[in-house]
Amino acid sequence: MKPSEAIEQFFMYLDHCAERYSKHLKKSYLEGLNEAINFLLDDETTFDNETLNAFFKKEKLKVVNQAYDKETIRKSIQLSLLRGFKTDRITNAQMTPDTIGIFLSYLINKLYAKEPLKVLDPLVGTGNLIAALANHVDEPLDIHGVDDDPLMCKLARNLFDALEMKHQIFHQDTLTFNLGPYDLMVTDFPPKSVSQKSGYLPYYTIVHHLEHLAPEKYFIAVIENDFFDQKEHPTFKEILQEKAHLFGLIKLDESLFKTHPKSILILQKKSKPSDKLDDFLLVDLPSFTDLDAFNKALYKMDQWFKKKEVDVQ
Repeated sequence: MKPSEAIEQFFMYLDHCAERYSKHLKKSYLEGLNEAINFLLDDETTFDNETLNAFFKKEKLKVVNQAYDKETIRKSIQLSLLRGFKTDRITNAQMTPDTIGIFLSYLINKLYAKEPLKVLDPLVGTGNLIAALANHVDEPLDIHGVDDDPLMCKLARNLFDALEMKHQIFHQDTLTFNLGPYDLMVTDFPPKSVSQKSGYLPYYTIVHHLEHLAPEKYFIAVIENDFFDQKEHPTFKEILQEKAHLFGLIKLDESLFKTHPKSILILQKKSKPSDKLDDFLLVDLPSFTDLDAFNKALYKMDQWFKKKEVDVQ
């Protein structure tokens, strides 16, 4: 079976079950998607409806004996999530494009040796960003995620279970989460984020979770391009300079985004406040579809990392 056919087949199971659940029980598509993955994994559902159970069983027979690789499963669930966001009228801006996830895996492979990494996404959502990373990085990941939306947590847990990835997902406000230390933190901040403190959520999140990052390790965040223009920035900058190096800033091509252009911010936690960093990675990344320009940018980055001789202990 071709990869595209496998993705379509798996997606059709998820979509048919989610849609039938939504219409039959008058609940959301995303709740139905969660039930579809539950049934695939455990042959169980949380609802008591014989007609719907029979439909789920019939649909499952179409996929249960197929051998799907992890990217097929992830992409099928991603398509279903996008369908669910549209159906349930939720913005899909919180779904990180695959191209960004794969590019982040390139950065992680440059920054870390081939060893197990305990990684945290402090705003994990459905888990698709970490799942994409885990399928493309050289290092095995021990995944931890935090989200204050119970349905997003359920979907993330089911995604990682379907991909047989080691994980712990915590349902709570990320600013109350205090476990660690972590070898890596990575997240995609949602657009126009305001925290409970009526401030800029990315600032609070970074400052809070740097406390739980191991010294000399990295916090990689996808940020909006107005990240440095917020009214709290002077205070944030002062606090950040004590805790971390501004290691790199990579501006992403604006054609990737409909409304909120973004960049990738790389921070490295200091061992002590007096630590200095001599060089800074600054890149204006061309379109991923312009292969010639993109490969040239990638070559320059490769040379920067070689010259930098990044310490990957």
